Amino acid sequence: MKILILSYDFYPEGKPNTYRWFNIAKSWVNKGAEVYVVTADKNQYLAYEEIDGVKIYRTTEYFIGNLKYQYRESINNPIVESKIDNKGVKFFLKGLIRKIYNATWSNIYWPDHSFLWTFSAVPVASKIIEEHNIDKLITASWTFSAHRIGDKLKKKFPNLYWLADTIDPFCFNARVNNLFLYNRLNVSYENKIFKRADFNSVLTEKIKKKYVSLFPALEHKIGVNNNIFIPVEFDYSKTIENEKIRLLFLGTLSQATRSPKNLLVLLDNLLKKYPDIKIEIDFYGDFTDTKDEFAKYPELLSNYIHLNNFITREEVNKVIKNADILLNIGNSNEYQEPSKLIEYMYSSKKILNICTIENDTSAELLKQYPLSLSIYPGEINNDITLEKLITFFNGKEIVDRSKLREILKNYLLETVADKYLNFLSR
Repeated sequence: MKILILSYDFYPEGKPNTYRWFNIAKSWVNKGAEVYVVTADKNQYLAYEEIDGVKIYRTTEYFIGNLKYQYRESINNPIVESKIDNKGVKFFLKGLIRKIYNATWSNIYWPDHSFLWTFSAVPVASKIIEEHNIDKLITASWTFSAHRIGDKLKKKFPNLYWLADTIDPFCFNARVNNLFLYNRLNVSYENKIFKRADFNSVLTEKIKKKYVSLFPALEHKIGVNNNIFIPVEFDYSKTIENEKIRLLFLGTLSQATRSPKNLLVLLDNLLKKYPDIKIEIDFYGDFTDTKDEFAKYPELLSNYIHLNNFITREEVNKVIKNADILLNIGNSNEYQEPSKLIEYMYSSKKILNICTIENDTSAELLKQYPLSLSIYPGEINNDITLEKLITFFNGKEIVDRSKLREILKNYLLETVADKYLNFLSR
């Protein structure tokens, strides 16, 4: 089998979609498949390289598309600076260009911020299909532009089997683009994608039901496949003991979809009521879009919170090991399944989930996991919640490993990879 995967994000980026598709691609190579990938160069990666048998081609987004990476702000303590500091004019101009980009280009592009990638990816993908006799195409969304590329390739190569994989929904996601301009176009075009693709896969039954309600004639063309999780032999028992309760967050925050606002309010309330509590919170990831939210709480940033850039997967296990409580912040999109919660649960650590909306998918998933506490938006300013939080911090419960294996079985790499092969063989 010869498979071409189109995904805007890919190795070596440390994102859930990258983790998913790079590991699936490697597993297929190990079974004898030829796997090619077309992805974006993000203004920093090699145009071509082969890693673990996976052949990776990276194409440009041209000048405007590359600006978002060239002028991306860095998050490395502290995050509260809002004026020109001693780093000088260069720092200020960089931020200014980024603000202009957000105020102009971000409000007119369609279907999403990666659409310029389409123009370079289509000819490269076409050449790969022709030269290597590709018979299976997979487009991974997010970003949705991958599906647009798939649509163009399907027109050019009608005998190519196309699986459209939707990680994050498009037409009922309020954050993808300017809905005032594009709402009706989003719905009609995604309907077109679901029709033209030979088969479509989504992450959860809830997402499938939503799409079936929108496109009822296409129910037979939609399947469900879970996030992936790859267990590693690792002892997560703490080796460093100290007086502080150590909380850990891993991932990306954004003002629109996963804001730290509720968490910061909760922490501020907790420390006002219990000023002697000793806690420390480490954040690892991308928080550039939420720097203004953090800046509202300078005391928290000075004394309790540490903001850091992304770390490697090898380093992730080490920081999880020495954490007492793993922190999750729910998404404002009720149809997004949080992939990192599976990894959190595998560590058998306590999980504190701060919900952004009442109908939180993280809270739904965590109902299966006994060492978890979900706090909903309406509970943030509640003294009973603070008492519940203290009890949770001090609890000594453990999780049953057999229960954990039952929860995780459908997320294992081999299960997910084989299910995709079944979809490709329909």
